[in-house]
Amino acid sequence: MRKLVYILQAVILLTAFYSCNGEDNLEADIHDPNAFFEPKPSAQDEESAIRRQFKEKYGSYLLFNDTIQKNFLGFDINGDSVFKVETLSIDYTIGQAAYANNAYTYLYLSTIEEKKAAVDFLEQYVLGHVTNKLMPYSWMLCSQINYDDGSQHPYAAAGQRSIVVATGLVARLRTEAQKKQYVDRILNMILGTLVMNNYDAFSEFLSVSKGYFGLAITASSDDILRNYARQHGFVDIVNGLFNTTTPTEEEDLKLFCTYLLNFNDEYMESTFKDYPLVLRKWDLFKQVIYDLGFRN
Repeated sequence: MRKLVYILQAVILLTAFYSCNGEDNLEADIHDPNAFFEPKPSAQDEESAIRRQFKEKYGSYLLFNDTIQKNFLGFDINGDSVFKVETLSIDYTIGQAAYANNAYTYLYLSTIEEKKAAVDFLEQYVLGHVTNKLMPYSWMLCSQINYDDGSQHPYAAAGQRSIVVATGLVARLRTEAQKKQYVDRILNMILGTLVMNNYDAFSEFLSVSKGYFGLAITASSDDILRNYARQHGFVDIVNGLFNTTTPTEEEDLKLFCTYLLNFNDEYMESTFKDYPLVLRKWDLFKQVIYDLGFRN
């Protein structure tokens, strides 16, 4: 009987030991997600210093590659190292159970000089358009963005966790006009993503042209077609492969994004003075965009 008691006590102690040990391991596996976006506390290199200064100044993390974490798990049956690797998935949506397929890959900036130049470009030409309200969780700067198996190279890409900007061509931009054109393409993508992510906020804007979206229209000239479209609040027509239409809701929003980046109030009021619905939508569009945190 005494022997049985000793055995039971041993089992209880062993169970308690492994339970506590398991709890310790569980706690060790719980990480602050922010830690994956910031340099290690021990890192004292120049790149880490730049990233810390950026975070302190703007409140967003700064990345130069899309590997968020790479943790050693052990060895496989062949003795090869096994790692848990998490990358910055632009397709990731907060709250989703699994990561979407990441259609983006990147060419990285290779030197500290390139990285410093990329940060300077971002600060000088892009961040002035983004208020604290719109500032993303992180920015990633790279040389080139590859999309859809590398067949496309967008200037920027945006998701819920980051805005990625390709700056590999910045060194080739010699004039302010070239820089503005490059920046406009970046901002157009950011602005377009902002609009699509806040579609419901544009309900009043879209209601102005309700019933006239995506209509096939015919006339003897584009001028007559544009006049018809503008009478119903559209800034332009859409020439397709087989016919001409008024813009769809999405095309309408994208056109106003382009106009916002390229034209001011004086131009709009002069060009569309005979089209009050266009000017009404222009005011509504600007108001929503500015309320969301974008500055032109």
